Amino acid sequence: MKSVQHPLIAGLLMIGSLAAAAVSAHHNPGVYFDLGAVVIHRDVIAVSFTPSNPHGRLVYSMADTDGAMREWVAELPANNMMRRNGVESDMIQSGDRLTLRGNPGRQGATMLRITHALLPSGHVATFYSPQGTGSLEDLEVN
Repeated sequence: MKSVQHPLIAGLLMIGSLAAAAVSAHHNPGVYFDLGAVVIHRDVIAVSFTPSNPHGRLVYSMADTDGAMREWVAELPANNMMRRNGVESDMIQSGDRLTLRGNPGRQGATMLRITHALLPSGHVATFYSPQGTGSLEDLEVN
């Protein structure tokens, strides 16, 4: 019986370690986003704003370097975190023009880990705490 318990315990520990690594990879934004870089996307057009748990998303269009419109996806935090930051589900509507600040997707992916947004009302909404350099003044329209 003793020899059966040790392999069973070892197996359970190995499964637990693998599960913990998978959860850590899922919740580490550095896997998907370049946390050392900060970009500002000006005058983008909101396509859809879908707050949800565990992560919502903002789909938006912006012109690429050739002038063609390209769709991007911004990751949002969970609803409860957005509400704590004063962001409500009706603050962004389809067609709104926004300025977004955040960490770009890795390897040229059209993704953004949004930290802040300048809304049509003039309000700067905070989604995630900022990573990298930059300031909220960067979002102000000059």
